[in-house]
Amino acid sequence: MNEGIEIKNISKVYRKGIDKPIHILDDINFKVGAQEFISVVGYTGCGKTTLLNIIGGLLAPTNGNILINNESVNAALKRHRLGFVFQESSLLPWRNVYDNIKLSAEITGVNNSQAKILNIIDAMHLAEYVDFFPHQISGGMKARVAIARALLIEPAVLLMDEPFGHLDEITRQNMNNLLLEVWSKAKATAIFVTHNIAEAVFLSDRIIVLSKLPSKIIGVVEVALSRPRKDNIRFETNFIRKAKEVSELLLKV
Repeated sequence: MNEGIEIKNISKVYRKGIDKPIHILDDINFKVGAQEFISVVGYTGCGKTTLLNIIGGLLAPTNGNILINNESVNAALKRHRLGFVFQESSLLPWRNVYDNIKLSAEITGVNNSQAKILNIIDAMHLAEYVDFFPHQISGGMKARVAIARALLIEPAVLLMDEPFGHLDEITRQNMNNLLLEVWSKAKATAIFVTHNIAEAVFLSDRIIVLSKLPSKIIGVVEVALSRPRKDNIRFETNFIRKAKEVSELLLKV
């Protein structure tokens, strides 16, 4: 079953001593439809990663709650319905590509079959590298391994925290293409955090724009570009218009 997400009145306050609360998120509300691809953009330090960690159940909010298909995040996690891709690939150096991808299945017990693992390896164009170790592959390949690991358990919800932020522009665009290819087949609901406005427009159905701290939603941009998307869409008028709309929202902060 594919699942939507409801972010309800999420606030997060860190307390540095008794009298120095630091307000990170302030009353964040939005919904993500089943199989929708949402990006979250904003300045460095505005709480994007904090928000994603709360949605993924890795961090508790100060106020508010998250519903996934009308159930709590904890319930969704117990059913292994969330896949998470972090800023760093977090690959285990003593495991090769195959065994790093297999790790998510080992932990959850979901889809722990060689055929399934090989299918996702093929989808991510990693078949020639299954015996390679992390120190032997490029940053782009490491990102592919991390995404493959998350997708292996067939999550209904895929959360991605700037997985391509460390890549050069050409590799990043190639990864954007590959991500859309595998996401469309996986039919997962996706939330993607990025600083890159063009990347957000290329990938997304909608873009959530956050303010500086304390972070609020200052705008939601409907991308409304046809799928499937190819690189040449980046030069089209509608694409440029949407990127400008996001940029103008950020300049008002």
